Amino acid sequence: MKISTKTRLALIFLAVACFMGVVTSLIVNSLISNQIVFEAQERVKEDLNTARYVYTSKMRDIDRTIRWTAIKHGLEKGLKEKSISAIRNELEGLMVEEGLDFLTLVDRNGVAVFRFHNPPVSGDSMLHDPFIKMALEKKEISGTQVLSGDELSKEGRRLAQKAIIQSISVSKEKPSRKIEETSGMVLKAASPIIDFNGNVLGVLTGGVLLNRNFEIVDQIKNIVFKDAKYKGKEIGTATIFLGDLRISTNVVDQQGNRAVGTRASREVYERVLGKGLPWTQRAFVVNDWYITAYEPIRDVEDKIVGMLYVGLLESKYALMKEKLILLFFFFSMSGMLIALTVSFFLSWKIAKR
Repeated sequence: MKISTKTRLALIFLAVACFMGVVTSLIVNSLISNQIVFEAQERVKEDLNTARYVYTSKMRDIDRTIRWTAIKHGLEKGLKEKSISAIRNELEGLMVEEGLDFLTLVDRNGVAVFRFHNPPVSGDSMLHDPFIKMALEKKEISGTQVLSGDELSKEGRRLAQKAIIQSISVSKEKPSRKIEETSGMVLKAASPIIDFNGNVLGVLTGGVLLNRNFEIVDQIKNIVFKDAKYKGKEIGTATIFLGDLRISTNVVDQQGNRAVGTRASREVYERVLGKGLPWTQRAFVVNDWYITAYEPIRDVEDKIVGMLYVGLLESKYALMKEKLILLFFFFSMSGMLIALTVSFFLSWKIAKR
């Protein structure tokens, strides 16, 4: 079948227009996707900085409380006279006002003299504790520490019970044989008690347990994400991990409960806990994909003991990307139709000549 010159020219114009449309669509799609992902990743990096600030601010508050209490005359007098009643009166108001989960007084030999939540347990040496060791050397110290179940039990039975978390399996996690976590991550401070002659009489140490304590993660969410939601789900979430185990989080599971006891994905585990490097990529979090930022949490001995996380729900950004691409596709198709009309008109004019 012989194709007319007019039809041949029209097909050439159409092929060129389609080719340019497809190439342009692919380029724009890539540019839009990369730009949206880049913007989201830059945002979670900034959010992680805010999360770190909230975390360290709580630590500084505890440090300030312990430091100012350690210089009170009542503690010095109680240690010298070995008067527990005087010490109890001095510390009782502090525990109520500051919301500390544990508070312990230690003498100059590193022996526990008085535990506010568990007074019967005393007389044991605490020299193995780096906080106590440094405070006895006249150094004020604050930071993160992981306490075993036995150590938590000494500070109070209720504290040890609160720390226990059952492991819950989720998709894409690194498998673990540990089905129950009894250790607790704490924010802790210690300060020496010094007399007027500069002699160390003892140490005051105390802090808060982070297991099932949602103050920090909810404060991060309220500051950074302001309770924004997308299709009923929180757009932004924050988590504190003990190792790869979620011990404090506002990520929720399918039932709408906080996903305490779930674990981070294998890729995150290997990079953040295994190599000590931050992670700023998409990651599967409990039951959905998020654009995330993780960084390691180190204790006072510079060991990696956990992770701090913030994340943005990826589906919101995926919808944004789809809308932009559809908008571009609409204009692109409109342009191609106009080009097609013009091509037919030009081919008709050329054929006529």
